[in-house]
Amino acid sequence: MRMIVTIAALSLAAGSTLVHAPLHAATDCKDPISAKARSAAQVSDASRERRARENAIANWQRRARDTHGWRYRFWRKAAEKKVECGGGASAKHCTVSARPCRVL
Repeated sequence: MRMIVTIAALSLAAGSTLVHAPLHAATDCKDPISAKARSAAQVSDASRERRARENAIANWQRRARDTHGWRYRFWRKAAEKKVECGGGASAKHCTVSARPCRVL
């Protein structure tokens, strides 16, 4: 019985390690890419800024994919992310910059 419990514990630990392996895996990152977007939609300032930020990130993803290939298109895997937004009452604009990365 003790042997079965030990084997089960080791199996669980090994499975847990496999689930978390990508978090510690090496990455390959490229030079930074920048992208911009603007929103002048007739909505609240917060919604305009959110739309500008989301569109800037979508533009960044397209540029990363077109420049380095589809494996580099993910904003969530990028390194050194920078998001700068501004604008006035009628329009908001955002610029994003990051180094596209992929897990090896």
